[in-house]
Amino acid sequence: MDCMLLMVALLLAVEVTHSIPIERFQQLGWQRLLEDLEECSVCQPELCKSPQHCPAGQVQDHCGCCWECGNAEGQFCDLDTSRNFYGMCGKDLECEIQDKDLNSGEIPEPQCVCTRQEVLCGSDGKTYENICKFREGQFQRRKKEELTVAHKGPCKTAPLITTPPRDIVNVEGRDVIFGCEVSSYPMATVEWRKEGNSFFLPADDSHMAVQARGGPQRFELTGWLQIQRVQKEDEGMYTCYAKNEFGEVSATARLQVINPGKRVEA
Repeated sequence: MDCMLLMVALLLAVEVTHSIPIERFQQLGWQRLLEDLEECSVCQPELCKSPQHCPAGQVQDHCGCCWECGNAEGQFCDLDTSRNFYGMCGKDLECEIQDKDLNSGEIPEPQCVCTRQEVLCGSDGKTYENICKFREGQFQRRKKEELTVAHKGPCKTAPLITTPPRDIVNVEGRDVIFGCEVSSYPMATVEWRKEGNSFFLPADDSHMAVQARGGPQRFELTGWLQIQRVQKEDEGMYTCYAKNEFGEVSATARLQVINPGKRVEA
């Protein structure tokens, strides 16, 4: 009978690997799939293995006997605490199905969500979205200088360009758009300048426009430079400048304009 159960478990495990992406399957583990077919026996704590390296803290297993690593924010989890498929969420985390997943039309997967969403500034000068991300940061630095909470709210820092503008090659008469994503607090201002000019764009140029708005992440700002119907004279280097009271940073990209029908040199 035991051999039969083992064969069934192995067949189920193989079937699961075909239907679940490998990065998700690594979270399950062969042992969890096999144990799910077994009933909880008499608890013998002395036989439990001590969990190691748990960024989200430790939780009791589904039998309430041994301790295991809790799942971190964003990982899949079991809504039904009696099951033992994905595992349970760690400290300050709850297993939920997000509204955006319900509206996507796909079968939703429950994920661990941090119950405390207050932003924190760490002693490393980095802003953490919530206490769960902060604890993950503490875990990563456990062998280095201790990470503590400097204060509630985001860290006040100079701007950081998280996504710089990219080089563009386009034909005459087409529109091009440079983008620049900046992270900072307080929020930075984003401006554009073409190499060789002393003024910021668009100045009085009617075929150029600049725009900026918050996002895509918290404390981020995205700026765009649009050039309509580019001409050969628009070629050159364009720089995104981000500035707040704590500093300034910049990033540059090149625009190459070619004639219609002309091949681009590699």
